[in-house]
Amino acid sequence: MDPGEHFLIISAGDNIHATYPALLEELQTVTHTIVFAEKEIYTNSSRDDARKRIWKCDIRNAVDEVNAISLSCNIPCSLVSIDGATFDAIRDPVLGIFSDHPLARFSFDISAGPKRLSLGLFSMALWVEGDCYYAFSNSPPRRVPVPTLPMKYLPANPHYLVILTILFRGQEHKRKTCMLIPEETLFSETRAWQIPVRNHGEEPDGHELSFEEFSSIIATLTGWNLIQKEAGTATGQEKLYRITPDGELALIVYSARIKKRGVSPAPGLT
Repeated sequence: MDPGEHFLIISAGDNIHATYPALLEELQTVTHTIVFAEKEIYTNSSRDDARKRIWKCDIRNAVDEVNAISLSCNIPCSLVSIDGATFDAIRDPVLGIFSDHPLARFSFDISAGPKRLSLGLFSMALWVEGDCYYAFSNSPPRRVPVPTLPMKYLPANPHYLVILTILFRGQEHKRKTCMLIPEETLFSETRAWQIPVRNHGEEPDGHELSFEEFSSIIATLTGWNLIQKEAGTATGQEKLYRITPDGELALIVYSARIKKRGVSPAPGLT
């Protein structure tokens, strides 16, 4: 059980050989590739018309090409054939891999293949805490933004929303590059909000955020992949923060929910 293992599971389709190299470049650390395909792809039937025979052949060729690319990169590649795209047929082999490699990282390419297969792999990605990617036509692979926390936890601490809002505002004017905010600036702006807190039924009172509390909140948001920390370019010691795409999505979804419910938002959220 090597914690450095990284499995890339691919839903078989006729274009996976085109997106596979881009995924390897994007992920960098893939150690095993596994292609999931329905057994029908490897079964010739007299009922198949010319179009379906060509379709099956294209998928088989694409799988062979993925295997060839894997060999050139010294990445083991294997094929998992399933009887049908039922959830159980998809679930069991994924769980088998996960049981044998519980410390591994898992990524899924759900761009191609039948809808049932891709949806089944997407569902399993949630269960094994894997990342899902998709790529269509000549577009680069992109990760499917999946929340890493239940939305009900986001308003549990108003400072979560304050920090996300501050970082989100740095993205205004649709900048092409992400806005990085220094830790000290982020702390000062967050502390300036002085969110009222209520203790044991007493009247709300102003609470000045300590740096220790701020650091704990930052660690939580980072762990949820809602914000990201980067080192400053000058000395490499200054900590800079930006909101991630998951953080933007979480904030937008939360804002939409409170508007729908008519609930007063956290300070500064509109």
